[in-house]
Amino acid sequence: MITRGSKFFYTAAAVGYLSALVYGFLTGASDQGGVTQVFSDGGIVDSIIGPLSFGWKGWVGEHVGYTVLMSFSAVMLVLGGFHTAFRDGDAEALAEVEGVEVADLPAPTPPMGLSIWPLTVALGIGVGIVGLALSTFLFWAGVVLVAAGALEWTVRAWSERASGDSAANAGYRTQLLAPMEIPIAAVLVIAVIAVAVSRVLLAVPKSAAVYVIIVLAAVVFGVANLLARRPDLRGRVVGVVTLVGVLVIVGAGIAGHISGEREIEEHHEGALVVLERGGNA
Repeated sequence: MITRGSKFFYTAAAVGYLSALVYGFLTGASDQGGVTQVFSDGGIVDSIIGPLSFGWKGWVGEHVGYTVLMSFSAVMLVLGGFHTAFRDGDAEALAEVEGVEVADLPAPTPPMGLSIWPLTVALGIGVGIVGLALSTFLFWAGVVLVAAGALEWTVRAWSERASGDSAANAGYRTQLLAPMEIPIAAVLVIAVIAVAVSRVLLAVPKSAAVYVIIVLAAVVFGVANLLARRPDLRGRVVGVVTLVGVLVIVGAGIAGHISGEREIEEHHEGALVVLERGGNA
């Protein structure tokens, strides 16, 4: 019997396989002059047999895309087979493997909450793909996001199953990653704020830049002083206030970057003028 979870993987495998066949047929026909030309000169058989036989007979057009789609289909098929073999990891299957009753199985540990790291990995992949076409900086930024997200995701998945105590699991994760997360996050936040503030100061007139930085410093100092005097505030409130402040500064920096920098005068070294007594300049 095909389990519910494995049906999704089998469906994805079928979609990937059919997509590979269509892609191989269309790109192969394009290399031979187009679909109409293939039908007219009798090459339709080679165009169909090529994708079906993985290029052993006939032809396949663009090999990279065809290979990616076929590889995706194979991976989904294997994952579906695992889910079918292990019955989606349901209680009855686990009890049968362990040789015990269902009631004797340990209670499942609830997850520690929603995780943003899968979204971070997906964002990093998207940024990296865009960077391949537009910018080397974006490409490496995507690589960093994928690496950081994968590391956080892996440690979180491990910590959720480390023991049966959710609080202890959260503590294990904090002990392992906090020494790295806190300094790296502090450096990134400081760098982003510094760049955003510099964009604002370069966009406003020179005479107003001094007042802008003074007002900004006064606001930051005032908010920090207020939060320090109210230790009874919840950590979530402090986090929301900090996040809103950072977003406002980053938004102002983006607006300043879009408006462009003001005209900055170039300063040239002038010739020294020596005045001598009784002489000319």
